[in-house]
Amino acid sequence: MRPLIARERKVKAQPIWLVDPYSNTIMQKNSPGVRASDGNRFGFNNVFDTHSSTEHVYNTLAKDIVVSSMNGINGTIFAYGQTSSGKTYTIKGDSKSLGVIELAMNDVFANVEKDKKTREFSLQMTYIEIYNETIRDLLNPNETNFPIYENKERGVYINNLQGITVNSAKDVLSLMGEGEAHRHYGRTSMNDFSSRSHTILTLAVCSKNKDMSEGINKIRSSQLNFVDLAGSERLTQTGATGMRAEEGRSINKSLMFLGIVISRLSEQGKGLTANQGHIPFRDSKLTRILQSSLGGNSRTAIICNVGPAAQDREHTVSTLRFG
Repeated sequence: MRPLIARERKVKAQPIWLVDPYSNTIMQKNSPGVRASDGNRFGFNNVFDTHSSTEHVYNTLAKDIVVSSMNGINGTIFAYGQTSSGKTYTIKGDSKSLGVIELAMNDVFANVEKDKKTREFSLQMTYIEIYNETIRDLLNPNETNFPIYENKERGVYINNLQGITVNSAKDVLSLMGEGEAHRHYGRTSMNDFSSRSHTILTLAVCSKNKDMSEGINKIRSSQLNFVDLAGSERLTQTGATGMRAEEGRSINKSLMFLGIVISRLSEQGKGLTANQGHIPFRDSKLTRILQSSLGGNSRTAIICNVGPAAQDREHTVSTLRFG
């Protein structure tokens, strides 16, 4: 589990945070009413400032996880943060900069090409959103409210969700573009085009040896997940009412359970005894779907995107504490 901070959004407002990539810390500048003892210094595995490219973030954080997935280890990469902090830009990029997903797909298919003489690969992609705790297939938007099942052979899975075979990074990006057109977006006071759902792009990787001389066909299978979380937000700041308020409450509730699950998994990893008896994967569809990719045979990373300006302080502190 490797949390870090990556901020890609450029802002005109004067930043109130000092970012030190060398010591991997973020500290609030001295300002009226804020003391050094107020808990305004945060340390992480990695910290990136506005000068860091998304490619640098990917190479530092995600590349090893992507390569591991080709060898049968599940991987999950989250983008977390407030509305309008740059999560979607970081994970999906834009016309001028490749996002984490495109960089990852380039590496996936480069590895397939490298190993194709000795291994046979099958890769299938699914792309879903979780909107108000309802699962929707973004590649087949007429299908919604899928049930989640579990058995010994498959572990936790979404019943009747069909994967689409992909043969190149271009295939993945094309399908992702189609799915984005079906995603729930809405306007809030903080963002004119705010994502109102969590999305999970999953690449199921399966490979087997071509050489059967020893009579053993070793099969490797894994899931590589890219999770673009809806923006965490305080309803009093977004001015949301009606449907937007309901969406916000659903988003915040699922993010709360994600934080609890990750916290308790971290406690177990450190050998602590508190809360080891129960990890509440089932309390949220987000954590339930990702159960096999958060614990056990998996590697997980969280990119926390933050806003440096004074008006974002409350959200930024909340995100930093989560990280």
